[in-house]
Amino acid sequence: MSEKRELVQSLVRGVRQDIEGYKQLKSLLRRQRQLMQQRNNDALKLHNEHQSALCESLKQSADHRSAALQRLGLVGNSAGMEQLIAKLPPQSSQQVNVIWQQLLTLATESQHANDVNGKLLVDQQFIINNLLRRNVEQTLDYGSQSQSL
Repeated sequence: MSEKRELVQSLVRGVRQDIEGYKQLKSLLRRQRQLMQQRNNDALKLHNEHQSALCESLKQSADHRSAALQRLGLVGNSAGMEQLIAKLPPQSSQQVNVIWQQLLTLATESQHANDVNGKLLVDQQFIINNLLRRNVEQTLDYGSQSQSL
């Protein structure tokens, strides 16, 4: 019985820590977008290393949560967490549900911010490719004109 209680307490602590991690990730994603818009590649390289380390930490935390849920006899995903919340005493259930929903919201917002950054990166790459292609085409055009003179 105490092992299950410790697992549940560990899960709740992990969710609280992940909330802080996702808040930090959202801030890092905003900063990443600023650096991309400024085309500050040196700062962006260092920033991305830090951001990747945080993402890896959040992934490991989710893996631990999944394993803990499975040790409790539940599925190791969001549905398992919701099953656990439903089995808790009413007051605990309500408190854990609030932080779980907060984590899900932050994760969704972070995914959206990451998608926006990805779109910005694709747009920048498209512009660069068009500029490079135009320069190559102009070079070819000038080359063919000078040859015909």
